[in-house]
Amino acid sequence: MKESRRRSLSRSVKEAIDSYPGGLCFSDSQGKPILVNKKMNSLVSALTGHTVINANIVWQELNSVENTNGCVRLNEPWLRTNNIVVDDNSLVFRLADNRIWTFRRQKLSGGEDAAVQTEAAEITELYHMSEELYENNLKLDALKKRQEILLDNIVEINREKELLAAKMKIHDDLGRCLVAAKQALSAENVSDGEYKKLLESWSAAIGNMRDVPMSDMSTSAEEELDKVAELIGCRIIYEGEKPKDRRTGLMMYSAVREALTNAVRHGGADEITVNVSYDEDMCTIMISNNGRSPEGEITEGGGLSDLRKSLEQEGAVLGYEYGDRFALVIRIP
Repeated sequence: MKESRRRSLSRSVKEAIDSYPGGLCFSDSQGKPILVNKKMNSLVSALTGHTVINANIVWQELNSVENTNGCVRLNEPWLRTNNIVVDDNSLVFRLADNRIWTFRRQKLSGGEDAAVQTEAAEITELYHMSEELYENNLKLDALKKRQEILLDNIVEINREKELLAAKMKIHDDLGRCLVAAKQALSAENVSDGEYKKLLESWSAAIGNMRDVPMSDMSTSAEEELDKVAELIGCRIIYEGEKPKDRRTGLMMYSAVREALTNAVRHGGADEITVNVSYDEDMCTIMISNNGRSPEGEITEGGGLSDLRKSLEQEGAVLGYEYGDRFALVIRIP
C-alpha cells in the first residue's frame, strides 16, 4: 500500500513538473539527473542533439553552443545591462522557431552534496522589448550629443554675429568721423561749433568701441541661451539687475553658457541660477545649479580654461564655491 502511494505521488510530481511551461532539471553535484521535465529535455535536444543524461556535461555543452540546428547563442552586450544575463551562470539562445530562451544554473542550499537546479524560461517578449529599449537609448544618446554640440555652438555663433554687427557699426561711425575730419582740415574756415561737433562725433565713436549698448548686443544672446536651455530641459533663473554695459554682459553670458553646458552634461541639472550683485567697483556673478555637485576639486578642461583666459584678459577673476550648491563665481571690475 505504501509503495503504491509512493508511486502515485511520484507520478503526480512528474506530471506537475512536466506541465510547467519552462524547463526544469534537478541533479546531484555529480550531474546525475534527479528530476527532469519534458520541456527541458526538448530544449536540450534542440541545442545539443540529445536529452539530459548528465546535467554537468549538458551545461558544458550549452556553453560551447554558438550556432547549431538553427539555434543561435545570443551575446549582445546590452543583455547584461538589462539584467537578462545576470552572471556567468546565465545563457541566452534563439531557437529555430525564433523564440528566445534563457538558461540558468544554480546550486541549492544544503552543503557540498546539495542538488543543482538548471532552469529554462522563455523571454521572447522581454528580449524584444529590451532590444527596442536599447536601440531607443542609443537614439537618445545620439540626440543628447547633438544637443550638446548645439549648446556649445549656437550661442557662440550668435555672439560672433553680434560682434560682427558691432564692428560694422563702429566702422561706419569711424568712417563718417574721418570724412568729417578731412573736410574740416581742407576747409579754410571752420567754426568753433563745427570743431566741437567733430570732437563729439569722435568721442561718441570711441565710446562705442568700449561700450556698445546692451540693447544692441546682448538681448539675442540671452534669448538664445534660454532657447537652448529649454531644448535640453533646463531653465535659467536670473536674480539681481543684469549688467547694462556690453563688456560685462558678454562676459556674463559666456560664463552662463559654459556653466549651462557643464551643469546639464555632468550634473544632470534642470535649473541654473544666475545671481548678479554690485558693490562700489565690482560686479559679482554667481552661477549655481540644482544638479550633482562635483566630487573633489574642479579640473578645468577646454571650456573652463578658455573662459578663464577670456575673463582674465578683461581683468575679471574666475573662482569656485563649494557648499550646499556648487557655484561658478565671476568678479568683474
